[in-house]
Amino acid sequence: MIDLDRITHPLRLAKGSHQPGSGKGCAMNVISYINGDTQITDYPQCSARPLAALVQMCNDELADDDGMLSPENSVLVLDLGWQTVGTADMPDAGYALWIAEVLDNPEWGVVRFAKGDGVAAVKRIAELHRDSAASVIPFAWEAVSAAESAAWSAARSAAWSAAESAAESAAIVDFAGHAIAYWRQIQGLDQPAELNPDAINSALDKIGV
Repeated sequence: MIDLDRITHPLRLAKGSHQPGSGKGCAMNVISYINGDTQITDYPQCSARPLAALVQMCNDELADDDGMLSPENSVLVLDLGWQTVGTADMPDAGYALWIAEVLDNPEWGVVRFAKGDGVAAVKRIAELHRDSAASVIPFAWEAVSAAESAAWSAARSAAWSAAESAAESAAIVDFAGHAIAYWRQIQGLDQPAELNPDAINSALDKIGV
């Protein structure tokens, strides 16, 4: 985990997407700066787009009423963002396996938030993606888009169904953390090196915090 004491700039990330020079930035903007991207974005070249979207969702969910994240929550979401570094390249079969697991993992997947007939529907979509990964059926990007949308909506529903705001945030962060970890597992990636506070300070300086 990032050592807050070594961050010399005020570490308060912001909700939403921000342009260079605005003095604000989300977690993935910071990662984009650290990665050395020529175009600062919510979707750094080093990170898989679905994972960056999950981190952005957590970033926005953890924001306070003023649209800013506390230093503690900023550290939490930055750590999630750092876990996405190096994940950009995923073969179709791996992508299909990841979507299947995100959908029907009984401990952290989308299926936990499904109701009634939705449970069978989620499991069926997951089954189709596993068949696709095994080349039983052709890989369909339309199905990927639908599954990503389902994963996003279900993660959101976890927050709405939670009774307390702290529980909402915990549910989404937990979901994103597991999804990122499984993606890295499929790719056979080691844990990334610890995020250097000097790199964070440099990124925050460029943002104008």
